[in-house]
Amino acid sequence: MGGGVTVQIYTGGFDSAPEPLDIPSILKKLEKIRQRANIAGVMIGWSPNADIGAIAGFLRRHGIGVYLWLPVFSGWDGLSPLMGGQGRPAEQGYLAEKGERFDFGCPANPENVRHVIRIFEERYAAGPYDGIFLDKIRFPSFISGIQPVLTCFCPHCRPLHGISERFEPRGGENPLGITAYEGLRYTLADEALAGLFAYKSEAVTASAAVLSGYFRKRGYKVGLDLFAPFLSYFVGQDYGKLAPYADFIKPMFYRKTNAPAGIPFELDMYAAAFGGSPQEIEGRGRYLLKTLQTSGIGMDFINREIAGIREIAGDVKLYAGIEVNYHERVAPVTARYIQENVTGIKNADGIALSWDLCSTPGQNLDAALMYIKQ
Repeated sequence: MGGGVTVQIYTGGFDSAPEPLDIPSILKKLEKIRQRANIAGVMIGWSPNADIGAIAGFLRRHGIGVYLWLPVFSGWDGLSPLMGGQGRPAEQGYLAEKGERFDFGCPANPENVRHVIRIFEERYAAGPYDGIFLDKIRFPSFISGIQPVLTCFCPHCRPLHGISERFEPRGGENPLGITAYEGLRYTLADEALAGLFAYKSEAVTASAAVLSGYFRKRGYKVGLDLFAPFLSYFVGQDYGKLAPYADFIKPMFYRKTNAPAGIPFELDMYAAAFGGSPQEIEGRGRYLLKTLQTSGIGMDFINREIAGIREIAGDVKLYAGIEVNYHERVAPVTARYIQENVTGIKNADGIALSWDLCSTPGQNLDAALMYIKQ
């Protein structure tokens, strides 16, 4: 594929010590990428305490945009919580490696949006940033079970969506009653449940509009980190609605990641969230793939998803997110897998080299650059 690339550099969590950064190694990798491809932007985050001056200076000298990689509705203390149908906070217990948090506040609550803006103004606004890359701008996925997905019933949300019932997902292979997947959206047999998911997408869009307006008014460009479309419905991310509020989007087509946002991981979490025997759980995953009219998440399906984005999201820049970093258990990424992605992805504006340059081995970076065309 033609076009440029974006790059991500993880510097540590908000409330933990910064990751130790090997600045010479990072600059060497960035120079290697720059020599081979047009770098459209570099996303750096999340630690407000990391010393990124040398990295930002290098990027500025070469006219490359510096983006703050900013999680929105997860990772901060002080967020108004998600509430389940029982009127209690939704239980969220997943903690990733390196302390990355996946406890979400309510994405619909304006006070949470204001809270994120306050954190930006207090901790990041003085930084050397040209743009903001908004991550975790969504509701939680199935990684903590079904309860956090069937939200929110907080005092702010309940009057807006008007849904009073507590949902009891059916068992079997199709617990949500999915009847179709068209235009990157599911059709559900239960009208109230469909209404809840529709409300979630409107809520995320409204919050994205406020944040985008705030940052654009101050001269920043805005990027969005989004779930793969067939997963994004469940977390309130509607590509067609969100596109007007972004200068670029990054669908996370992570086919080798066994962690949140990774396609195999999220599929497994969806299948397991409703309980049942191993046979029932396996059948649930197969049924969802059947609904998607595919036998697996290969390049043909990914390109169909990209085509669907193009149909509903207009001319927003699209950088297809693929893993190039390596972790033996979480991201067993190989050069062959990278080649398959880079040469196989069609109709994207570029590739997002994800999700952390620091943990990207030289052979993986070389594999990506070998097939990226200027």
